[in-house]
Amino acid sequence: MAERCFVDSLAQVSCQKPLSDEWFDTPCFYTDRYVRSVEPDVKGFIAASEARRMSRILKRAVCTSVSALRASSVDMPDAVITGTGSGCMENSEKFLIDLGRFGEQCLKPTLFMQSTHNTISSLIAIMMKCHGYNNTYSHKGISFDSALFDAWLQIRSGMIGNALVGSHDEVTPFMELVMRRTQPDCGFVTEASVSAVLTRSRGENTVCEVDDVKLLHKPDMSALADMFEEDRDRVLMLGLNGSESNDAPYMSLLDGLRYRPLTLRYRNLFGDCFSASALGFYAACRVLERGSVPAFMYLPGAEQASAGPEAVTIVNHSDATDWSVVRLKRVVSCGG
Repeated sequence: MAERCFVDSLAQVSCQKPLSDEWFDTPCFYTDRYVRSVEPDVKGFIAASEARRMSRILKRAVCTSVSALRASSVDMPDAVITGTGSGCMENSEKFLIDLGRFGEQCLKPTLFMQSTHNTISSLIAIMMKCHGYNNTYSHKGISFDSALFDAWLQIRSGMIGNALVGSHDEVTPFMELVMRRTQPDCGFVTEASVSAVLTRSRGENTVCEVDDVKLLHKPDMSALADMFEEDRDRVLMLGLNGSESNDAPYMSLLDGLRYRPLTLRYRNLFGDCFSASALGFYAACRVLERGSVPAFMYLPGAEQASAGPEAVTIVNHSDATDWSVVRLKRVVSCGG
């Protein structure tokens, strides 16, 4: 792998102000246990005639994708790679409700066509007239990590020069009700839509470098802890959300380390859903780009760094079964 992989631009829609980085300085904190994403203004991204036929998750995906591409040095991506844990649930629910009410007669074809998981990645490619590699990963809480690994691997091996990588999930009121009944201790639930442009070329506005991506299935916790080194993984960003079932594996990992890392979190701000790890990636990239860590990202009572980190390692698990380790490095702008 001779090539390197850089993050050229990012955009997010979440419970924070959409398509903005205001959360870094003036975050919104919620006491409710379920908050839907703040909808972006689609004007300037999607024609009104097309927007009327799109669900909220599709609008969010298009807005973050177009916003990320506009802020990047890439006009047309070589690949569109997407992660989604539950796909277009709102359209799926509407289609099934109509099927129950009307049987197989007079069903709206749009709801069916826009209810599959790969609808998101396909729609983005169609709107951009991108005929390159197109793939969707639906691996629950590790969906984004799988999409990122695919793009990182292809860029590093020289198969593609750049990729539009995203992760998008919506949580409908019915889904939230099911989650509360099946996982009573689940934390602050919300939605996420994140898009990032990855390239093998470093530019003037490069955000950071993706140094390493690892995916592991049912790793031995001792072996997992041995993968981390103080010099390389001094700052860890974990997907802690306040629930015992989710946080226990992370705490077990911390207990097994041979050193004491600086530990960051992000789900207290952005909430939890299948695409939450994409928001962790987004937040870590902004931390490296700005060269500082907001106080609210540290664990309460944890040690805080005196200077901005040079690297951040993101650790994520899905049901304590599948794990990802993403290492990001800070880069100095070519312009400075």
